[in-house]
Amino acid sequence: MTGIRDLNFDYKQLRSYLTVVEEKSFTRASRKLGVGQATISHHVLLLEKTLGVQLIKRSSKDFTVTKEGLHFKSFCEKLFKDFDMLLEKMATTEEEEITRIASSTIPSTYILPDVLQGIREKVSGTFFSIQVSDSREVIEKIKEKTADIGIAGRMMKHPSLVYHRIFSDEIVLISSRDKFPDSLSVEEIKKYPFVTREKGSGTRDGYERMLQKNEIRPSDLNIVLECSTSESLKEAVLSGVGLAFISALAIQKERKLGSLKIVNISGLHIKRDFYLVHHKRFSGTRVVDIFLEEFAGVGKKK
Repeated sequence: MTGIRDLNFDYKQLRSYLTVVEEKSFTRASRKLGVGQATISHHVLLLEKTLGVQLIKRSSKDFTVTKEGLHFKSFCEKLFKDFDMLLEKMATTEEEEITRIASSTIPSTYILPDVLQGIREKVSGTFFSIQVSDSREVIEKIKEKTADIGIAGRMMKHPSLVYHRIFSDEIVLISSRDKFPDSLSVEEIKKYPFVTREKGSGTRDGYERMLQKNEIRPSDLNIVLECSTSESLKEAVLSGVGLAFISALAIQKERKLGSLKIVNISGLHIKRDFYLVHHKRFSGTRVVDIFLEEFAGVGKKK
């Protein structure tokens, strides 16, 4: 390459390229970014034209990033990191600090309110923005840096993420008061209608892994309904639709009222850990330390 080119990069082009390389697929990058595959391909072609080099070798059977493409990937990663740091500095003032929290359903409803109130009492001028979604989406938000702190009921290992176990929960099988037996064997679960959470739910991931250890596959269950929240799942069980696994934290009120019961399963105990997850660049920061300190108090109460 001779001379100095008039480089004119578009943010979306760079994001498309970096996502394609990370996902090793134009198709998966398209799904992740929610943009048409043709648009993704066009962005990469424009970058190659601007730079005057080939970044990715494409074929129906192979996906290879060129040497120039790897250099450009490093450039993009550094650029986005610097850009994120700039936005943080511009968004933060001494008087007001906003922490973006992504949390799965159970901790956002039954744990986080007390934790955040405890932090507010200790640290003045701290404000929170909470996004509630399933555990898989929580982790994705941390990876994509659209949230600062994540609370999730599962781990999805990634080199940019750090996990801290913060408290444990029990997953129990429930039914309406008089509809189903008080106890079952693991094998008998397959005989009854079953209500489940959506894919990506930490609760679902927890009980499916435990059932598989007992040689029961998810496809063996007689699933009649899938719910996206613990509240909708509880309502379905209260109506007698079927049995369901749920966090013990989520049914404290219903157990006191006697409207729901726990069905004992011989030889099956499902424990689930919850994790605070953050990006590596937040390691050792004041925000992370404060959250870990407050969640340590939750663990002692439990």
